[in-house]
Amino acid sequence: MQDPKREITSVALLLTTADTPDIQKAAFQKYVTRDVGFKHPLCYVPPSRDSRETLLGIYQWYRILSPKVIGKIHSVGKIVYDEQNHALLLDMSQKFHIRLSPFKPAWSRLLVRLTLTETNGLYYISFQEDFYHADDFARLLVPMLAPAILFAQASISVASNIYTSIAQTLGFWRPSGKDTVIPDGLYDGNKID
Repeated sequence: MQDPKREITSVALLLTTADTPDIQKAAFQKYVTRDVGFKHPLCYVPPSRDSRETLLGIYQWYRILSPKVIGKIHSVGKIVYDEQNHALLLDMSQKFHIRLSPFKPAWSRLLVRLTLTETNGLYYISFQEDFYHADDFARLLVPMLAPAILFAQASISVASNIYTSIAQTLGFWRPSGKDTVIPDGLYDGNKID
């Protein structure tokens, strides 16, 4: 890529939703370093010599599991690009349907962090990290579990507050009840920087 911030949307979608395995492989060879690393909730590829082939195999298996993957980037035009550290953040969603699954596919949202390497004025993906919320990850595999996960998370939030009340009654981590003034220089609620 010559201009990662402008090109990454089409590159990311090409890698994940290519129409044929040949196009996907060509995209990997063009945009991904040979020693790429990858971290995902279910798999990890350490950066090493020819690890690109391992990552391509994972992407190919993904497409074998789900012949039709639909992806969209939510942050088009607002891509977060840290030029100094060569890092991109993509807010994206995908619809993944496991072949022969009786469950209706659902959109799953994730944050993708890409680390880039510059060689001769071109940028290549050298590390990819995929971040999912638990319910979004469930939507990939068993969509009907997502509401149960959200319910469990909400229940744990309520339980945390009940336990807090009990613990504070017993004297643990209890605010004094006095108004506390935060020293200047810390966020005061009115600053936008």
